[in-house]
Amino acid sequence: MAKSRNDLYEMMVIFKPLLPDDIRKEIHANITDLCKKLEGKVEDTDIWGKRYLAYKIASHQEGYYILYTLSLPSSAVSEFKKQMDLKQEIIRYLLVNVDEDEVKKRGIKKKEMEVNL
Repeated sequence: MAKSRNDLYEMMVIFKPLLPDDIRKEIHANITDLCKKLEGKVEDTDIWGKRYLAYKIASHQEGYYILYTLSLPSSAVSEFKKQMDLKQEIIRYLLVNVDEDEVKKRGIKKKEMEVNL
């Protein structure tokens, strides 16, 4: 039986602004592990850092932004979202399906998050 091709997704995550670095790294590792468990992969990570929100969300005026590029089977997206909803350290996230060619065109410099596994 042939292995199904994974779809490409982008996910913007806004963490609570006062989370320590070690907690953010732990959540990053959890997201990476969740992708692997669901037969996907974190293709890229772009750390935007702390930014002001356009409006208050859950009494927060700032958030720590990280943009993920993920490769996931479409059948695993609902389980992935369910697991993301359970993370209390995340203020908000958005997961969208993207065109692979569009992601390659961007060519934005990325900062890698150091994760000690």
